Amino acid sequence: MTEVLKLLELPGMIRHFMKHKELLSSFDKSWNEFSQAWKKARAKASERSVHDLRVSTRRLIAALELARVLSRRDNIGKLQQRFKRVLKDMGALRDVQVQLESVSQIRKMDVIAGFKRRLKRREREQIGKIHGELKRDRKQRLAEGFKDVRTEFSRLQDSMSDDRFLRSAERFLLSRRNQFLKAEQRFRRLPSGNEEALHQMRIALKKLRYGMEAARPILGPSARDPGRQMHAFQQLMGDSRDVEILRAELGKWANKKGKKIAVVPALEGLQLKREALLKKIIESSGKLERIFETDAPKPVAEKTEIIPPNPAASGTNRARTAAAGGFA
Repeated sequence: MTEVLKLLELPGMIRHFMKHKELLSSFDKSWNEFSQAWKKARAKASERSVHDLRVSTRRLIAALELARVLSRRDNIGKLQQRFKRVLKDMGALRDVQVQLESVSQIRKMDVIAGFKRRLKRREREQIGKIHGELKRDRKQRLAEGFKDVRTEFSRLQDSMSDDRFLRSAERFLLSRRNQFLKAEQRFRRLPSGNEEALHQMRIALKKLRYGMEAARPILGPSARDPGRQMHAFQQLMGDSRDVEILRAELGKWANKKGKKIAVVPALEGLQLKREALLKKIIESSGKLERIFETDAPKPVAEKTEIIPPNPAASGTNRARTAAAGGFA
């Protein structure tokens, strides 16, 4: 069977047959989730609806990336860029809303109340911009682009052999795994708390995690375990980033208002919180690296032997499968 199992150190994940219909159904599900999230964010740009739209957009981008790897059509890359612009358009509002949530946890002080009022004003401004960005005609153009790609994706699945399909998916996941490991090793080499290295590691992990989600129809249930670990690690890095952004924004605002001394306790508290998160990130990064750290064998052709079901002979079946270059 395909070597993607060894690459991800998750034996038993790949099924012994391609489920093209499931993959296409997953592709459609990504669009449907994006479409519903778009409607909710357009109706009310709350923190939850904005978060859901960003997550569904990332999942759709990953699904398109898998399709692009398989077909190498230029129009898919162009469509991805259009969805990435949706992410970018939502970024400023997302940051402000997260800051509002975080600042509510800081001990109440008059100076913090003033900063919170400023964040509220910025949130209203960004919500106004978002309503202008999430227009029906823009979504319709995205829908038309997605429909074209879906048609090509469906045709490709019908014409491509399972072996070639699996090898392409393997290269896709291997590339993202290597990008994450490279970013993670760079983060560990640099002084603790390097914001740029942490940011790059977080981006690489997102791409790997969403890439695995996109390929889930050809991965078994075991894919969920590393997915949960990646999500937890991604959350740690996201929390660290949010704390640092809040600390920088609060300090900048206080300097401008001449209230730097008044916010010192709050800034120190945020710094301590970030240091605690960084410690957890460093501890967790090593554990996550060990999940994916393995030599990358060369792809081998699938050789599946049909054997009548026999519980007593399960060990023999596994041995035969492994000998053929696959996994049970």
